[in-house]
Amino acid sequence: STQVPQFVIDECGSSSSSGGNDGGHHRNVVVTQPRRIAAMSLADRVASERGGYVGGEVGYQIRLEARVSNRTRITYCTTGILLRQLMDRRVCDKY
Repeated sequence: STQVPQFVIDECGSSSSSGGNDGGHHRNVVVTQPRRIAAMSLADRVASERGGYVGGEVGYQIRLEARVSNRTRITYCTTGILLRQLMDRRVCDKY
């Protein structure tokens, strides 16, 4: 839950800077957690591991609260939030 998303983001970043085939778009990773507190605490842990803050490169989205920005590349959320986002076609293209 904490290491694999970071590896994916780091690898996408290094391949895009070396002429990757992403068309200049940022890649985002979403990680689902069964409980709201798990999503919040994992986002906090990963943000501190990456030397940032929650709402920067790492964020979370749970019912009634979201700490994400345009810079967010790893989003921790509950399963219900992801299902709701997947039903919205505009948000679906984000991941």
